[in-house]
Amino acid sequence: MKRLHTSARLLLAVVSAPALLAACGTSSPPASGPSGTSPRAAPAASLNVELDWVPNPDHVGFYYAQNKGYFARQNLTVNFRVPSSAADPLKLVGLNKADLAVSYEPEMFYGQQEHLPVVAVAAVVPVPLNGLIVSPRIPVTSLCQISGHSVGFTGLPSDYAFYHTLLRTCHLSAKQVPTQAVGYNLVPSILSGKVDAIIGGYRNVEAIQISQEMNKRATDFPANMLGVPAYDELVLVANASRLASDSAYASAVRRFLAALVAGTNAAMKDPASATTIMQTVSQYKASFLRVSVPYTLKLLAQNTGMKTGCMSLSAWRSFGAWMKAHKLLHDTPSAPAIMTDNYLPYPSC
Repeated sequence: MKRLHTSARLLLAVVSAPALLAACGTSSPPASGPSGTSPRAAPAASLNVELDWVPNPDHVGFYYAQNKGYFARQNLTVNFRVPSSAADPLKLVGLNKADLAVSYEPEMFYGQQEHLPVVAVAAVVPVPLNGLIVSPRIPVTSLCQISGHSVGFTGLPSDYAFYHTLLRTCHLSAKQVPTQAVGYNLVPSILSGKVDAIIGGYRNVEAIQISQEMNKRATDFPANMLGVPAYDELVLVANASRLASDSAYASAVRRFLAALVAGTNAAMKDPASATTIMQTVSQYKASFLRVSVPYTLKLLAQNTGMKTGCMSLSAWRSFGAWMKAHKLLHDTPSAPAIMTDNYLPYPSC
């Protein structure tokens, strides 16, 4: 499910382990609640947050928190930078070469198969962004009207799983919805008329790019509307072994999450400022950000009644079972082993 094309959006938080250990004592207290204020004794830590690609709307909570001082209130110094290579974030965290990473819920199940000691500690984007995006040229108002139209995708196994779930939901055959592998040229394949729809694009990025390029709204159906169980598109990942054995690391994770939650909540109430902030850090067009950032913030609020950052164990179980049923996994998934809400700034989710 990992996205590797030009709008990929992995966020990698790297902390120098010696620096973190030196700055954080072994008995540091947890951060306080979602207000983002830190206890007076909170130890200082310096975090280098590496982006594998240019900043984009998915990162709005991070950049808002940084700009408005929420990390500083937790006695954290956070520096965002682009790495020299887009290494696998889960492996970097699992090998203690990175302290935190933003990855995808599906990647957590893949990581479990590889026996990586990683755990999701918060939902960054709590709803599916991936799904079916239909060209503005095609007048569809409901999902199953895709019958008779072609669908392009990158060719990743997860694309086929989404596609076959769509077919099953609409009781359609593969002949009724022909497919074409277009690699990572998802947007160009729509603009050129090569295909009528795509799977693999995000509703807060590619759907908006297509709409703006064609001066007409592209219709999109997120994955859960295709029949795929709802899932957290992006999650914050930590090293499970270090959380259990290293109190300094656990404290830094708690404080980072407290700042992220506070910043995200504030951004959702302040979309104009959030957009301005993203315009200062992102290479995306201002016209795109003016649409995408407020829309992304609305999506971040759609967490099925749960608090910001919280994850649903039952939803993770359902999604893991769906992945196994579609042969994306060979092992039986165990959701409780790869996700926890215990480090969020709430007594419970």
